[in-house]
Amino acid sequence: MGVNQISDKIPVMVFLAVGVCSCSQTGFLGRVYEAIRKYRDVVDYREYSAGSDIAKRYGISYRGVVVGSKSVGSNPTTARIEEAILKEIEKQDLDSM
Repeated sequence: MGVNQISDKIPVMVFLAVGVCSCSQTGFLGRVYEAIRKYRDVVDYREYSAGSDIAKRYGISYRGVVVGSKSVGSNPTTARIEEAILKEIEKQDLDSM
């Protein structure tokens, strides 16, 4: 099964700090966007406030990235985000067999 044939999109949730200058978020968001652009057909990208209830469920209080149901940290590299997306793709491929 190829990447474009996945039936369920992989949730990628990005949590942004509350009350922080957007210029301090630029590098963080740049890494996130760089990682997900290759997989835009298979990810469901959403942004949330780090002060939201969903952030609390994942233990996020400042900023962070969740791929699938796993946090990849508060300041992950592009490679780490991509690796998490690929693991979710692989997991879906195995589940569909």
